[in-house]
Amino acid sequence: MYSAAVLERVRNPRRVGEFPEGREDVGTGQSGTLDEGTTARIQVRAEAGRIVEARFKVFGCSAAIAAAGLVAEWLEGATVEEGRRLTPERVVAALTLPAERAHVARVAVDAAHRALDDVTEKAGRRP
Repeated sequence: MYSAAVLERVRNPRRVGEFPEGREDVGTGQSGTLDEGTTARIQVRAEAGRIVEARFKVFGCSAAIAAAGLVAEWLEGATVEEGRRLTPERVVAALTLPAERAHVARVAVDAAHRALDDVTEKAGRRP
């Protein structure tokens, strides 16, 4: 049985989707594999070191949907450095995930960190 926090995010998902291709202000990160049963893609749009929007797509169970959605929610409004401090343990605690589903938090956070790396790298290339 999932917590109320998980069920709310599955029943009313927010920040689902993606940004148009080719934007220099958008970073994309992907983590997980279909063999593991969960993949997550997180995108962030940043301006001046702050994340102004975040989106996610996920293939996996209800816990994976909730974890990716929560991570996207937490990223919006945060600085890139604050986003880098997100941990799977924080996601597990916030969603009260059962131990057998804790790995989905790692997938979501890993995708977020990769998105932050990508947007930071792109910002370094902009004039």
